[in-house]
Amino acid sequence: MVFRWHPREKLPSELQRQRAYEEWERRPKERHHIFPQALQGYFARKGINVHDYVIAIDAEIHGRIHRGKNGGPWNAEWRAFIEHTLGEAQKHEHFEHAGALIQKFALAGYTLTYWQRFDLTPVPRD
Repeated sequence: MVFRWHPREKLPSELQRQRAYEEWERRPKERHHIFPQALQGYFARKGINVHDYVIAIDAEIHGRIHRGKNGGPWNAEWRAFIEHTLGEAQKHEHFEHAGALIQKFALAGYTLTYWQRFDLTPVPRD
């Protein structure tokens, strides 16, 4: 039996992950609709309420993925998907595509609904 009197020294990978998380925590967040509001009518016909699938992501990243005409690259990816599937994709295929886009754009954040109360301001450090 081993009793640790002092916590073990953290591995370099653990320290790197901790620093990355602390940096992420300091940046302001915004709500990002995984299924674009601009296409709300289309998604409603597929049985998807766009406000139920939101992720709190860095405000800077949110601006980048929506910068440009017609909602930027995020919305363009969804329009291309709809065009490619001729609007006939099944509900589950939309969720699979959403997951692929989250990975493609390297999004990380808290999942929530649009109406959930959540403080998106940076965490103050003492």
